[in-house]
Amino acid sequence: MIIGPGCEPIAMRLLEHFSEVIIIVNDYDSLVQSKMKLKDEEKIKVKMMDYAHTDFEQDYFDLIYAQGSISVPDRKEILKEIKRILKTDGMFCTGEIVSLKEPVPVFVKDIWKRSGLEPLTSSEINNYFKGKGFTIISEQDLSHTLKDFYQNIRDGVTDASKKEKEENKKFYSGIKHESDSYLKLGGDKYIGFKSLIMRKVS
Repeated sequence: MIIGPGCEPIAMRLLEHFSEVIIIVNDYDSLVQSKMKLKDEEKIKVKMMDYAHTDFEQDYFDLIYAQGSISVPDRKEILKEIKRILKTDGMFCTGEIVSLKEPVPVFVKDIWKRSGLEPLTSSEINNYFKGKGFTIISEQDLSHTLKDFYQNIRDGVTDASKKEKEENKKFYSGIKHESDSYLKLGGDKYIGFKSLIMRKVS
């Protein structure tokens, strides 16, 4: 199972190893977009659910993948649900926005608040998951990839038509501010990204 939108290419890769892949998203727009992208792929199912309260049976999945979708205020409830539906010895792979150092300046806190994020610190994230019943198999600091990510966002804003910007003024203003904060105001010193591959042990 995949938690969160925008992971259609990953779902296609997982089909090389599993007979069926399920993506869950938590809003209607993401549901429609994913279904449109995957309309010719019957083995990938897209469903809309609350991440903390899914419809799946206990010990159902062999693998759960979540990229940037559990770095949120209700992380504890989502993780509890992930443990419920993941088989013992099942694999949990996550990519998490992390705080690289403290204290975090106000402009970074504003970015996270606007995006609905509540990241853990890079130094505490491993112990957090260990304390929740996972053993860490592999970890990688991918913070360096965020520069390209935010540059692509900035390029997207630049390339958008005047009409698009006027119709979605709040959206484009928000993502431009976020990319500028990372690329120009020193956000790269505080905003990181970490990948973890874990196994459920209890």
